[in-house]
Amino acid sequence: MSGDGQLRHLMALRWRMVRSSRARAGFLALASTIPLLTLLAGVAGALLPGQRQFDVLLLAPTAFLAVALVAVLAPLVAGGGNELFPPDQLTALPVTARTEYLGSLVLTPLNLAWTTQVVGLVGLTTFLAEPGPLLALALVTTFAYVACVTLLGHATAWLITGIRQSASGRRVSWVLVALIVTATAVTLVTGRTEDALDAAPTTYVVIALVNGAAGALDWWLSVTGVLVILAAAAFVAGERACTWALKQPGGAATQIDSTRVRRRAPFNAAMGEQLAVDRASVWRSAPLRRGLLVLGLLPGLVAAAAGLAWPSLTLLPGLVAAGAGLLFGVNAFCLDGSGALWLSSLPGRPSVMFWSKARVVAEVCLVAVVITLAAGATRAGAAPTVDEFAALAAATVVVVVRVVATCMHLSITRPHRAELRSPRDTPAPPGVMAAYSVRLAVSTTLTAVLFSALAEVATWHWSVLL
Repeated sequence: MSGDGQLRHLMALRWRMVRSSRARAGFLALASTIPLLTLLAGVAGALLPGQRQFDVLLLAPTAFLAVALVAVLAPLVAGGGNELFPPDQLTALPVTARTEYLGSLVLTPLNLAWTTQVVGLVGLTTFLAEPGPLLALALVTTFAYVACVTLLGHATAWLITGIRQSASGRRVSWVLVALIVTATAVTLVTGRTEDALDAAPTTYVVIALVNGAAGALDWWLSVTGVLVILAAAAFVAGERACTWALKQPGGAATQIDSTRVRRRAPFNAAMGEQLAVDRASVWRSAPLRRGLLVLGLLPGLVAAAAGLAWPSLTLLPGLVAAGAGLLFGVNAFCLDGSGALWLSSLPGRPSVMFWSKARVVAEVCLVAVVITLAAGATRAGAAPTVDEFAALAAATVVVVVRVVATCMHLSITRPHRAELRSPRDTPAPPGVMAAYSVRLAVSTTLTAVLFSALAEVATWHWSVLL
């Protein structure tokens, strides 16, 4: 059976595994919101007044570059992209590498960061392009660009996943990461951020879509054609990279099984022992460490590059805390292994198990938020005022508590079988993770927006009181 046919049957099987009619209706409603939001963004962009169109045009290449960054990092952190089923559930089935690759591509829209940025690009395109029938050409360029960077991101992710299966490959990958981080830091410190952004190739994409809507088809045709050719080449390269990566010995996935760990001193209290086990379960997991590092650094570096002021930085704790909760917090008891799903089945007092998991989730969220704020503060200007600091601290506390409460509630009422052993493991099935991400991101973002507004218009007393 071809990869397309296998993928169709596996998606049908995943759909039949959703037993609840309410859950099915919720997933369909969630899926329908993506094209609906895209349409609304396009209409809103076309109807907005164009007084500041030139200023937005200067910032548009940076927005396109941010989409490319997310399109590359999202599958890279996930070890090639999301998967429909854990590998051990398909051991008896002859699933091809092409099916694995196509499955990761199909699940890309479930990434909330990717989806929201694509929706924003559509609105940005209709705002910049001249209205009229040729506006469709500008949208073609935008969608060709999105397809190109998404396919390039998956190809890069599968290539690096295969390289990291060996010890030497992992060392090389970390050297590359260090070089990239160093170059980024040097660019920020030396104040050459604007020069680096001006040199981005996304400038040509923006020029092409504007010219296409204006009727200058030569430039539009050349840039759009290059994007389509690159997308096709990236699709083929990604499939071959996936096939090669899946054939490599699984050294990276099983590295933790052969790692020597120094024996720690015992604790006198049951809570201390449980906390030590839960913390070790998180920090010894390479996928969780990698996801937490990217989740903390990426928003902070973007904020530093944009030079966000302190009131704007108040928006970041909500998004970062929600992302940290999605790493494992929405199914926190998967830290104890696939069999320990209910508190009553665990070897200990339920209250100890519960509060230990809640504390570890809070610590992970706070670590991610602190990393983000530390990176963003490098170019936030002068020290924050008392009002700004109070709003930032209050927003951090509230969103972390909100995320922990939601995660622990979901962990008890909606447990899933998960082990988080390989980079592609997730705490819950793909559709469930998408619903959880929307649930967490909406509540924390609205909370952060409220505190950000208070930092601008109110004294610190109101932030603390709220």
